[in-house]
Amino acid sequence: MPAAHEPPVAPRDLEDADRYLLRDPREVLRVLQALADAGALISASILPGGLPCPTALLGVDPEAGTVLIDGNRQEAVNQRMAAAEQLLCVSQLERVRIEFRLRGLSRIDAEDGVAFAAPMPESVLKLQRRELYRLALVPGPVVILAVPPAEGEGEPIQARVLDLSGGGLALSVRDEDERRFQARTVLEDCVLRLPDTEPLQLRLEVAHLSRQPQPLAGATLRAGCRFLDLPGHVEKQLLQYIFRVERQRNARERRAV
Repeated sequence: MPAAHEPPVAPRDLEDADRYLLRDPREVLRVLQALADAGALISASILPGGLPCPTALLGVDPEAGTVLIDGNRQEAVNQRMAAAEQLLCVSQLERVRIEFRLRGLSRIDAEDGVAFAAPMPESVLKLQRRELYRLALVPGPVVILAVPPAEGEGEPIQARVLDLSGGGLALSVRDEDERRFQARTVLEDCVLRLPDTEPLQLRLEVAHLSRQPQPLAGATLRAGCRFLDLPGHVEKQLLQYIFRVERQRNARERRAV
């Protein structure tokens, strides 16, 4: 097995994963080849079932459109891998999270051990660390997003922000505003009001809408949104705010110990 240069990371469900998916075959090939060249370990899970099976990407064959991954020392695990519907693979390269799924694994027995070949994945999830981190704002500072009214309606919708990241935010939404926050709805000209900061103009797309387990001030829905065409200076202000609040929280926790 190749040497490990980066520790594997555990699989994690993401509300707005589509934002970070690479689908161009050339980009997919480039990322997988970089993993193979770096000898990065892969934290894999056999699906269905979720049985963990640590492995490594041994090589990529762009002409055949296949990848080669390492097998397992336990024969029972190799048999499960061969019969799997898919293999969820998660790794990390230069502090960037990489996730992809392999289907149609074919076993290869060699003198130096077992390996598996599989068709190249159709997509790869690529996440920077800053995009993974979400700052919870409840309880905490009150951050409000103003969403312009739909055509023919009156006042803007004022929604409290539940959490904030470099890639998007989650809102607390009232039942009467549900239709404005359906999945894939694009929200133009939104205004985010952070404490001690000038209002920020944002363009958002709703990724999902679900029920909150604990309603906040009568709002029972949670809308997860991703940023669209976020200007560099606005992103910088958002990240600075996130880091500032986190530093303040850490300082309070240290004083309380």
